[in-house]
Amino acid sequence: MMFDWIKENRIAFIIALVFHVLILGALFINWQMDRPEKIVMEQGDIIQVTSVDANSYEAEVKKIEQNKQAERRLERQRIEKQRKAEALKEKKKKQAQLRKTEEVKRKKAAAAKKKKAEQTKKRKEAEKKAAEAKRKKEQKKHQEELKQKELEQQRLKEQLLKEKKFQEAEKKRKAEQEKRQAELKRQEERVIAERKRLSKGIVNRHVAMIAQKIERNWRQPLDAPSNLKCKIDIVLLPSGKVVSVKVVDSSGNPSFDRSVETAVRRASPLPVPADSVIFKQFEVMRLRFEPGR
Repeated sequence: MMFDWIKENRIAFIIALVFHVLILGALFINWQMDRPEKIVMEQGDIIQVTSVDANSYEAEVKKIEQNKQAERRLERQRIEKQRKAEALKEKKKKQAQLRKTEEVKRKKAAAAKKKKAEQTKKRKEAEKKAAEAKRKKEQKKHQEELKQKELEQQRLKEQLLKEKKFQEAEKKRKAEQEKRQAELKRQEERVIAERKRLSKGIVNRHVAMIAQKIERNWRQPLDAPSNLKCKIDIVLLPSGKVVSVKVVDSSGNPSFDRSVETAVRRASPLPVPADSVIFKQFEVMRLRFEPGR
């Protein structure tokens, strides 16, 4: 802390140090002068004693002391004057440095202000150019949008015209298609009706043939009367081969029911239609077996 103060107040410290050295030197000289000299008397020397007036001696000592004080006062004044001169010099130096610093700051501020003004000018010019370019770009974009809008309206108009023509052609095509479909449907209905008629005849004929073949292979049980009947389900292959047979509505006589199942297996293969579409009705057929009818 003390060293920092010495660095900041170097001139004052030097002055104070010189002042203290001078004071110590004056005191040392005064001490040397006031110290009584040691008198060495050699053998044979004659001592002469002079009588001194006490008042005169005190006046002389006082005068010497006053002279010393005056010298010390003058020295202090000289040191104080020198200190003030050094302080004034340091103050002027600091003021000069401050003025120099302020001048540098002023120049820097002026340069910065000038630079800022130039930058502001350039920025405004750039903004003006950018605004002008933006205006031109927006104007061009607006013109292109108008042109695009006109083209879009033209395309929409052409599209609507094409759509109208397409709808008219589609309407005509649909009308013709509906007419053809109606004609095809009528033809199909006629074909279906004819096929059903033929199919019904074929089915009835083959059902009668199957019933006859089963009856030919049937052997009446001794304990079964001749007026019994039952219903059976027969599963067939397209070849007419019997896959399975089952009584679904019993006659009430187990021997009769078993004899019917046996007759069906003996009659296999049964006479089925060659037409695969008509055969679908014979894959699983239900037959009422009533012999003699």
